[in-house]
Amino acid sequence: MIDKVRAALKDFSMLQGGNEITVALSGGADSMALLYALLRLQDEFSLKISAAHLNHSIRGVEADRDEEFVISRCRALKVPLVTDKRDIIGFAKENSCSIELAARTVRYEFLSESAKGIIATAHTASDNLETVLMNLTRGTGLKGLCGIPPVRDRFIRPLIYVTREEVELFCKENDIPFVVDSSNLTDDYTRNHLRHNVVPQLKRINPSLETTLINTVSNLREDSIFLSSTAQLCFTQLLNGEGLLTENFGDLPKSVATRVLILFCEEMGVTAPTAAHIEALYEAVLKNEGTVVLPGKTEFTVKKGSLGVKNTGVEKKPIFSVKTVKMSLNDAKTTQKVNNLLLKEAIDCDKIIGDMIVRTRLPGDKITLNARNVTKTLKKLFNEEGVPETRRDALPVIADDKGVVWVLGFGPDKRVAVDKNTTDVFLIEHKEI
Repeated sequence: MIDKVRAALKDFSMLQGGNEITVALSGGADSMALLYALLRLQDEFSLKISAAHLNHSIRGVEADRDEEFVISRCRALKVPLVTDKRDIIGFAKENSCSIELAARTVRYEFLSESAKGIIATAHTASDNLETVLMNLTRGTGLKGLCGIPPVRDRFIRPLIYVTREEVELFCKENDIPFVVDSSNLTDDYTRNHLRHNVVPQLKRINPSLETTLINTVSNLREDSIFLSSTAQLCFTQLLNGEGLLTENFGDLPKSVATRVLILFCEEMGVTAPTAAHIEALYEAVLKNEGTVVLPGKTEFTVKKGSLGVKNTGVEKKPIFSVKTVKMSLNDAKTTQKVNNLLLKEAIDCDKIIGDMIVRTRLPGDKITLNARNVTKTLKKLFNEEGVPETRRDALPVIADDKGVVWVLGFGPDKRVAVDKNTTDVFLIEHKEI
C-alpha cells in the first residue's frame, strides 16, 4: 500500500502546494491507514503532518467516542490535531438538503477554514468506483465519469490507487486501531447500497474492478482536460465584449460548444447552469434565435450571430488589474501621499517566502490583518465586511509560498507588513477595469 501512496503523491504532483499536510481524520480504517502511511513517508518527502477531526453530532455517543479516539491516537503519535463539533442535522434543515450533502458541505468548510497547508482526505479507489456508479445512476457527463479528482485546490487523495481491501490488510498487518461508523453498515444511503449489494456483483465479473476503473478514469480525465482546454481557447476567440459570437458555432463539436456556453454563463455571472439550460442555449444558438432564462433570472438572447444577456438579475463579476513595483521605502513614501495608504498597499520585500503570485481566493485562504491582529479565513472576512457575492471570487489576492500576503481592500498580512526595519517594499498598484 505504501508504494501506491508514494506513486499517487508523485503521479499527481500532490505536494506541489508544499510539504505541510493536514489529514482529514475521522478515525475510521481509511483515514487511520492514510495517517500511518504518510507518517511512514514523512522523512522521504520531508512532510510536516497534522490532523483535523470534525464531530458531526449525528451519531450521538458514538460520534463523541470517535472524537475521543482520534484525540487519543494523535496524542500517542505526537501529531498536532484540531477538532470541532457542528450541528449537521440543523444545517440540513436550515438549507433544505440531505444529511449526506450537509455533512459533506460542513466537513469541507471546516477543513478549509482550520487545516494547515494541503488537506489529505482518505478517498480510496473503492470510493472512486462507488462515486462513478452513483453518477451513472443519476445521469452524468464526462466530468461525472472521471470520478473523484486526485487533486482539487488544496485537497489531495493519496489513497486514490488503494482499494478498501488493501486498506484493511494494511491496518491488520500494522496493528493500526480504528473505529467503525455504524451508519456505514446499513443500506440507508445510496453509497452504502452500492457498496454492499452492487459492487460485489460487479466484482464477480471482474475481481480487479477498481484497478480497471483507475485506468479507465485516467483516460477519461485526459479527454476531459483536452476538451476543456479546447473550449477555453474557442471561448477566448469568440468572446466579443458583452456577447459571444455564434455565427459559426455549428462547426464546433457539440462537446466543445456546450463547454464554451458554460464558460460564457460563468462570465456573465451565472454559476452551475443545469444540463437542460445548456442544451436549450445550444439549440437557440444553432437556430440563431431565441431567448433562454437561466438561474438568477438571467435572459440570454441569440440575435444576428451573437449570444448576449438581454436582462440579468445578477451583477457581472468585476475584473481587476494588479501589478507590483519594487522600490525603497523612502521612495514609496514619496510616491504615496497618504502614509496609511502606504501601509495598506505595500508589503515588505524581505518577508516574502518563495515566489509571489497574483490570484483570486482559494478555499481555506487566511489572513491576519495587521491592524486587527486576528486571523480569519477570507470567506469569514468577506462575510463580516459584507463583500458582495459577485466580488468575492474576483478580488485580487497576492500570495507567496506560505500563504496570503495581501488582499485588495484589506491590505497586507501582518507577516509581511511594513515596519520600522523595512528597507524595500513592493508597492501594489491596482484598478478595476
